[in-house]
Amino acid sequence: MTGKVMSAVEAAELIEDGDIVGVQGGPTQCAPMAIVREIIRAGRKNLHAVTLSGGIAVDWLAAAGCLSACTFAAVTMEHFGLCRAFRRRVEAGSLAVEELSETALFARLGAAARGLPFLPTRTMFGTDLLTTGNGALKVMDDPFGGPPVVACRALPLDAAILHAHRADRAGNVGIDAGPRYPTMTTMPRAARRVIVSVERIVPTAELRKAPDRTILPGFAVDAVVEAPYGAHPTSLFPVYDYDRTFMAAWVGAAADDDTARAFLDANVHAPPSHAGYLRLVGGSDRLAELEIGTAREH
Repeated sequence: MTGKVMSAVEAAELIEDGDIVGVQGGPTQCAPMAIVREIIRAGRKNLHAVTLSGGIAVDWLAAAGCLSACTFAAVTMEHFGLCRAFRRRVEAGSLAVEELSETALFARLGAAARGLPFLPTRTMFGTDLLTTGNGALKVMDDPFGGPPVVACRALPLDAAILHAHRADRAGNVGIDAGPRYPTMTTMPRAARRVIVSVERIVPTAELRKAPDRTILPGFAVDAVVEAPYGAHPTSLFPVYDYDRTFMAAWVGAAADDDTARAFLDANVHAPPSHAGYLRLVGGSDRLAELEIGTAREH
């Protein structure tokens, strides 16, 4: 290991059974899938996932039996359908859930990031989200005389995992032009340990060419994993699109526990490494088809 750089296997060792783990990314966008696969391969149990809009990453963790709880604003495969393994675990009572509005989830993470006991919001009034939670939400009077607000208790994380475009060996993380997902900055700052997979490890001088695109400083990052196409089968704008064929295959396989387990055995447990996984899903030819500008329907 040099600086903060380590293998995905080593990075997964920073996740412990029972941890509260922030999972950055959306249903089809920028999920830290290379790290998720290693967490599953390591056999982690009783994890509490925290995600803004969970998709295949959360569904895999649920299918693999890694999760005992999840806090979220949404869990969905978007136009591919439901997160079917996740839903079965919830319906069976083996996975406890807490649904929040997006604003409330960011308030809870933001409070933890700032070392505050809570932050207020004015969302969720008129919904049952205020009554079905775990006691993390309290309606309180505005001390300045305004209408009531919802106090959202801080949600500190044991670890946060995310994928980005590049980092240097000291752990400074940069992204390309494109959307700045709030979870890329708020979620890591709420966590005790931060693990980032990136497309490339680059010299610090390259990051300094676009300092405004550096989203995390090295002192806030514990581990960097070089994993080209590390978000596959989700996308990483503006580099590559999500893999429609793979996503649809998972949704089909997730129809029941046996086929979901077989899918994970073939695509998570069988490949000996991240490079082996990339060969399994089609190698350089298939990955080139996913590059933005050349991606097409398959």
